[in-house]
Amino acid sequence: MNPTPTAREPLTRVMAEMRTFSVVWLGQLVSGLGSGLTGFALPVWIYQETGSIEAFGLLFFAATAPSVLLSPFAGALVDRWDRRAVLVASDGLAALMTLALAVLLYTGGFALWHLFVISALGSALATFQAPAFTAAVGMLVPQRHFARASGMMQTSEAVSGILTPLVAGVLVTTIGLWGILAIDFATFLVAMGTLVAVRIPNPPPSPQPRQGLLREVHDGWAFIRGRPALLYLLVHFSITNLMMGMTNPLFSPLVLSFATPAELGAALSLSSVGLLLGGLALSAWGGPARKVRGMVLGNLLTMACLLLVGLRPSLLLVTLGMFLMLTILPTVQGCSQAIWLSKTPQHMLGRVLAIRRMLALSTLPVAALACGPIAERVFNPLLMPGGPLADSVGRVMGVGPGRGIGLMFVLFAVLVTAMTVLLYANPRVRRLEDEIPDAVPARPAAPEAAPDPRPAAAGA
Repeated sequence: MNPTPTAREPLTRVMAEMRTFSVVWLGQLVSGLGSGLTGFALPVWIYQETGSIEAFGLLFFAATAPSVLLSPFAGALVDRWDRRAVLVASDGLAALMTLALAVLLYTGGFALWHLFVISALGSALATFQAPAFTAAVGMLVPQRHFARASGMMQTSEAVSGILTPLVAGVLVTTIGLWGILAIDFATFLVAMGTLVAVRIPNPPPSPQPRQGLLREVHDGWAFIRGRPALLYLLVHFSITNLMMGMTNPLFSPLVLSFATPAELGAALSLSSVGLLLGGLALSAWGGPARKVRGMVLGNLLTMACLLLVGLRPSLLLVTLGMFLMLTILPTVQGCSQAIWLSKTPQHMLGRVLAIRRMLALSTLPVAALACGPIAERVFNPLLMPGGPLADSVGRVMGVGPGRGIGLMFVLFAVLVTAMTVLLYANPRVRRLEDEIPDAVPARPAAPEAAPDPRPAAAGA
């Protein structure tokens, strides 16, 4: 069953139905801005203090490995616990770690290993927070607004991507890293305040008696495996993330092969504006009625944009391609999110989303480690002067530094396009919204009552 389209609903009704979610979203937006400042300032500090490239790799590993390892167990525990309590505890512990790091920097007691430990602990907390927040959407928002809520969440990411590099670049030289960490600590408090001010309902109890943690993790995987259309989506996007995870780190080298650092910064800023516009558009529109069709069409359009990015050494083409791709991306992700939220029962939503997140993240470390050697040793030599493809493909794409990376972008765009066509050719995926029943709605699609300031009862 497909939810009723929302395009012509009165704005006042939509706002009333999403009021509590909007309060929580606003707090997370503020917290995201603080975390974005820290995320920009820490690599700058590492480079200035150590000049070590290996330190960046270790920091990336510390920030991703715990999420991959803990996601299934975190999801099962989120299904057991009060979701608001998980969000408050995650923000609170993250705030304490940020404050500890600021104190260590201010007092001169900081060592680089402290950063790796805190990054790993922060990643572990995010592993609990992400499924708890996404699962809470299903309790706060009517089903027909799931894509709209996803658009709002992606809008907050875009706002952070646009503002934090500009602000952090100034703050690093004025108040230093410890001052930025103090601001980040304050934004965590704002997020916690919004969570305390609202009530997030707990999901209905599971119809089955509670089992061991490993069994519940297995049940989450069994739910996905028992619905082949969802499994096909998961495999498709895991492979897509592997390829896109290779292009993301190579975007800067691609642009710098024919443009200046200042032009690269302008291209990145304009691209983030596209993400912001795409998120705002999805928030206002609510997404297409047929989510699978919207997801597939959006994915094909984003791959066309990726091909444009790699096709020629042109700053205009690269910027236009990235801008359009990031404008369309929120609709792809919003449709996918809406499908998973609407088809998964609330009592097991945490573990299912966590398994989905784990499989998506598991390809990123592989992509990050593989992209450099593949670009440098395989693709770049193909389009250097005198290279095997210089007189054929090079006549279209150009020859010289960076053109091999461009060829990677074009090849990945073609491969993902072919995969997407094959995915939609599968009748189970095409009829997913009709053949897999919707989960029982967690709450009626009616205006919410005023937020209850009292703490919700703790889940067992």
